[in-house]
Amino acid sequence: MRHKVQDRHMSKIIFIATLMMMVCHLTMAEEIKNYTLDISKVNQEASNLHVKCSFLLDFQGKDSVSMNFGGGQEFSIDNLNINSGEFEYELYLESKSIVFRKVSSQKIFVNMNYSYTNLSSFFIYGKGDAELWETSFGEYFYPYVPNTFMDVALNVETPDSLSLICSYPLDSDDTMKYSGKFSRILSQSLTLAFIRDEAYQRTDEYIPGKLPIYQIKDMQCGKERYDELLALTEAAIVFFGKVYGEDYISAERNVTALPVYLFHNGEGFSNRYNIGFISASQEKFSTKPDIYPLMHEIGHRWLGEWTLLIDDGQPGAYFIKETLNEFMTLMFIRYVCGNAYYETQLDWCKAEYEKIKGTPQDEPVVNVVTNNNNTVIYRKGSLALIRIAEQIGYGELMSVISRFYKEYAGKYPLKYTDFIDMLNESHAGVGDQLDQLLTAKSL
Repeated sequence: MRHKVQDRHMSKIIFIATLMMMVCHLTMAEEIKNYTLDISKVNQEASNLHVKCSFLLDFQGKDSVSMNFGGGQEFSIDNLNINSGEFEYELYLESKSIVFRKVSSQKIFVNMNYSYTNLSSFFIYGKGDAELWETSFGEYFYPYVPNTFMDVALNVETPDSLSLICSYPLDSDDTMKYSGKFSRILSQSLTLAFIRDEAYQRTDEYIPGKLPIYQIKDMQCGKERYDELLALTEAAIVFFGKVYGEDYISAERNVTALPVYLFHNGEGFSNRYNIGFISASQEKFSTKPDIYPLMHEIGHRWLGEWTLLIDDGQPGAYFIKETLNEFMTLMFIRYVCGNAYYETQLDWCKAEYEKIKGTPQDEPVVNVVTNNNNTVIYRKGSLALIRIAEQIGYGELMSVISRFYKEYAGKYPLKYTDFIDMLNESHAGVGDQLDQLLTAKSL
């Protein structure tokens, strides 16, 4: 009996010691304050910016701090100037990072300025009338510690010919200067779009809530498609808001307005949810048979890279970031647009997957760790979830996905198995069944 008491006492000591180590680890995280970005597009060539960045860095006991920075090319960053008297730094081009090393001071003030060439933006948008700057394409045009939250003061100056749309609201004046102060935004979520004013026509709608729409003047859609966009956007905002129990506009999530629709004529055809605006191909919007993919982008307000913080390279990364939201988009079509529209979409989904089934492209869903296999992530992954929904009920699976969002939004690190475990907790063994579908070579 005495040994059992001693064992329990020792276990308690170990537990307390472990807890103290965890608390110490949390308190030792680096701290960044007074982060300011001054960006100029004036007298800059296409896909180029001049940037001044300053911040106070507290090492919090660390010897060094690594930040994402650069685009992987030697010419991405030019004329870099950093006040390195109180610290040392190294720029690693291949890993797209900069490391600040402590010399003596625990707290240092970093002041850096440089020119940045965005090669991804050049190839995706270079021939169009909009130029987007997105960290999602591996262009880290400002330094940041990924998957952290920080306060940012942003100032941007553009030439008279350009206007700016940002992932967060900015104030502007008649001198083409934009500014804003943001509290606790996700570090990698700052996205900029510079648009050529003479090429665009802006219309503002109220659905209710202001919905600005930018279209290329000679490529605008017809009235029927325009009205369809308004109706589906309003319906999707209501539907997803009810499913997740959280309105589209949410101070907690730093979403302060309905999105801006920005349609572009660049060579890139992918749709993008950038918090403050949704970017998409003008040609596809005006001519495609349906615009349900834009409702997928509305759904990213809740499920996607800005809320579910799983790293690229992790198993199931794009099941978490994309497949869950694609399934919920199909549920929007099923419950709002009607079963006939849903069955049409489902048949198309099955047909698309059948084209690659059994081929080298047909890889397990969990193996897609970068967004480079649309058929597997958007079609095969959704079909796997539909099998589970048919087994436990569509409403039940939607409820699990909703709880997953509420539990894990904004938390890092996130793992694919977190969703599998949650599904197992609510429906014993069903998470394991889904895992088998997602790790299988073919469905």
